[in-house]
Amino acid sequence: MIGVISFFDRSDFVTYNKVEFMVLNFDFDIAALFIESIVIFFYYYKRSVPSMQSNLFIMIVFTLVACTVFELVTIYIKYHYASVPIGLQWFFQCLYFTAANSFGIIYIMYCIALTDYLHKLTKLKLLFVTFCIIFPYVISLLIIWTGPFLDKFYPMAFSITPEEGYVRNKNFWFYALYGISAYYVILSLLKLIQERKHISARELRVVFCYIGIVLFSVFIQYRYYGMFVQCFAISVALLMFFFYIQRPEKVLDSITDTLNQVSFFKKVDQMFSRNNSFTCLVLILDDTVFMGNTIGMDQLNMMLKEVAIFLKDRFSFAQTFCLNQECFCIIVKNSTEERIQAALKIIQNRFNMTWMYESVEVKLYSRLCVIDCPKDASSSSDIMDIISMVSSDERYKTPLLYADEIDLEDKRRTVYIEHALRQGLSNNRFDVYYQPIYSVSEKKLIGAEALIRLMDEDGFFISPEDFIPIAEKTGTILRIGEFVYESVCRTVSVIDLEEYGIKKIDINLSVAQCMQEILAEQILAIQSIYNIPTEIINLEITETAAAHTPEILLRNMQKLSEAGFELSLDDYGSGYSNMNYMLNLPFKMIKIDKYIVWAAYADERAEKALAATIRMIKSMGMTVLAEGVEESDQAQWLERLGCDYLQGFYFSKPVPKNEFLEIMKNRDSNELKI
Repeated sequence: MIGVISFFDRSDFVTYNKVEFMVLNFDFDIAALFIESIVIFFYYYKRSVPSMQSNLFIMIVFTLVACTVFELVTIYIKYHYASVPIGLQWFFQCLYFTAANSFGIIYIMYCIALTDYLHKLTKLKLLFVTFCIIFPYVISLLIIWTGPFLDKFYPMAFSITPEEGYVRNKNFWFYALYGISAYYVILSLLKLIQERKHISARELRVVFCYIGIVLFSVFIQYRYYGMFVQCFAISVALLMFFFYIQRPEKVLDSITDTLNQVSFFKKVDQMFSRNNSFTCLVLILDDTVFMGNTIGMDQLNMMLKEVAIFLKDRFSFAQTFCLNQECFCIIVKNSTEERIQAALKIIQNRFNMTWMYESVEVKLYSRLCVIDCPKDASSSSDIMDIISMVSSDERYKTPLLYADEIDLEDKRRTVYIEHALRQGLSNNRFDVYYQPIYSVSEKKLIGAEALIRLMDEDGFFISPEDFIPIAEKTGTILRIGEFVYESVCRTVSVIDLEEYGIKKIDINLSVAQCMQEILAEQILAIQSIYNIPTEIINLEITETAAAHTPEILLRNMQKLSEAGFELSLDDYGSGYSNMNYMLNLPFKMIKIDKYIVWAAYADERAEKALAATIRMIKSMGMTVLAEGVEESDQAQWLERLGCDYLQGFYFSKPVPKNEFLEIMKNRDSNELKI
């Protein structure tokens, strides 16, 4: 930007006599130097982050200082040109124009760094952008520095004469310099507008305000000769940059004074874009929340700051980042196995000792994870996925872990399912399917089990075996359970049950639902809204729920049983089999898990155990439903063992509501013989 205005401040210098020179006002240049000194002081005092953007900013400041100083020097020379050697005059004029014209190229590079534009480019595009930026600057330097040598033969942008000193030449080369500076201004504006989505609205306003201040100062200096306001105006604008864009707190963690997560993302994305090899040493501190509650957050923060100081001091050759209150990451470029092992040993040895701050002594428990990039991760999101798994997954809570030991695909699948669950609830991607149930005594289908189904954004179904466990962990299962129950009640309320021969609909209750004290009240409230007969609903409770919430579950089951709901124990034999559940809870039916059925069908000893179990259940006055029936022989075998109800693909797979109703409507003509 200053390259543009540099051509106005010498305008028609030769037309002014010595008396007129005395009215020139240098106060603004002195004030500019003062402001520039303040910016430089606070830049280093606040320990600005050594990033490309920060480095270019301080280059802009120093270039502006050079412009201000050389402006004062060249004006002084103009006063005393007769006593200053022509060679020295040429030298300082060339230095001034070099500094002034360097401002444009540094500023466009700063704008590119501000928008993170470079790391998005392919190698070919990067070469093209580099050429477009550097080539005009090289031309401007040639125009400036060839002037002293070609002046006698072919004057360039300006001349130095014994009679008048500095003289501006209004020729092609002067306007070429002007055009090059204008080119950088326009290119900066275009790039900022093009990449405006990648910087905040406030930052964009500051940048445009800066350009407006500079252009206004150009007009003032051109209109009022002798008022050198350009450097002062740019200094004020850079002060705005420093406080609104170059804020250290934007990239530094406020507690530990290390680079924060935003800086981490920028750094690793740049390194990935340049195909750099590097290693991330991730340090995870366990129980920071507990320690904060125990020793106080102020003391904990001081401890974290001590950890950060240790990491930065011992690993000065690397960069240390604080990703959150319990996680630090050290990025080591071009690391060797020996160097990484030595770093791990240093960290482990230090954390085997206690940490002391003032009178508080604390033992910090840590874990380490080594991520070799790009082998183990190809993006910043991959690294964060690994760190998330190491932090939260019990399988990976070991003192030292290498990323190649982590099942990252499992984590991605989990994230994908979590997203699908959130979208499913908000975008109606859940549906209730029905799997028919066969009555052995009536020799026909008499109802179904309601099963939840989830479809992702691309229209593919996600297996309940995949999303149900995740929904239980995230708490989403509560809304899913309510959705299934209400959907069944709505369906039952609008059909003629006798016409379809529907005598029971089984609905699963999740562990999370069974843990709720108000479960019975919620179920009864929805049932009353749709006014359906309670005896049509069979609520299935898994053995897991019975094991985890026996007291709460007993109270809820008693209320539901008294209201007329049938209750059954689902997936019996799948993992928590206990006679107490059947004795103490008011179940009317026991559902035998399909894996137990398949094992018994294939093995004689398992068959005897299943037969004894069925006899025991029936002797206690309960009915038995066997899951997983896939062929006629299985159905006949289970009937001989004494099962009351059968369910499986032999009768029907889970189907949508309308298809289920069609099956039930034609149940006599489609009757299966076993």
